[in-house]
Amino acid sequence: MTLKSPTPHTPKIDISLLQTFHLVAKTGSFSAAARELNISYQSAANHVRRLEQLYGTQLVKAEKGSREITLTAPGRAFHASLGPELDTILARISLLMRDVHSVMRFGVPQALFHHFFPEIVRQVRESHPDTELNFFERDTVLASMMVNGELDACVCERFFGDPSISQVLLGEYRLALVYPQQWGVTLSSPEDIAAFNQRDFITYEPGQTVRSRGIDFLSNYLGGPPANLTTVSGSTSVMELVQAGLGYAIVAEWVASAAEDKVKWMPLDDMQTVKVYFASPAFLSQEPVLVHTREICRNVMGFKS
Repeated sequence: MTLKSPTPHTPKIDISLLQTFHLVAKTGSFSAAARELNISYQSAANHVRRLEQLYGTQLVKAEKGSREITLTAPGRAFHASLGPELDTILARISLLMRDVHSVMRFGVPQALFHHFFPEIVRQVRESHPDTELNFFERDTVLASMMVNGELDACVCERFFGDPSISQVLLGEYRLALVYPQQWGVTLSSPEDIAAFNQRDFITYEPGQTVRSRGIDFLSNYLGGPPANLTTVSGSTSVMELVQAGLGYAIVAEWVASAAEDKVKWMPLDDMQTVKVYFASPAFLSQEPVLVHTREICRNVMGFKS
């Protein structure tokens, strides 16, 4: 059977699909390849299925009830043509990341950066003093920046669901409602939030996880979405407005607990926690500098997982 080449209308093949297939062929299983790439078993299987769709033929086969796979005749031919060239490409990428003048482009939401990243940067700098660090605090565009190759890694609060991006769960955090002390009220349960029905809700710009979840949560206690919204771009601005008595907000619990005396806060135990992920291009998921940085993030943030 002849392996078909992609047609001119077929999307370009992502190198992560080739890398996954290469590892599946070498190890003989999706699970082993998934461990190597730090992705899920299902993601590894999906990568290979996508590659098969692009080439219009089956590349691997598995016995029913077994996780071990074998290559089909087209799969063996395809893998033989990939081997050394793909290894060379991946090795060169790894060398670039370790180059003495290498640059790590890192995306992170502003709240996470302000609270955790001074210590993370200190530890990364101690371990990799020759790596230039470029940070982008732009939560709403992290997904597109990753897909477009504009970032080498990011810490994010969303699961992108893109096969070209590897995401590892670092943990999760709770949210809290913060409000000005000068209002002279004390909330003891979410039912008390109805008292804020005519107050301004200070929140993040559209597209941010905490904004959408906060509006949904408040709607249950206000009889509908908050009537008055004030939108800002980051947690620092949110807290400044709350401290000035201009409204209430929903923020990460660790932002609320670090607030000054001008603010009161109530943990929202019934609200869905926010998951925090470390993301990188799939083909760089085992790059040593990124792996070490991921573990530094996990240890410093100390979220429950």
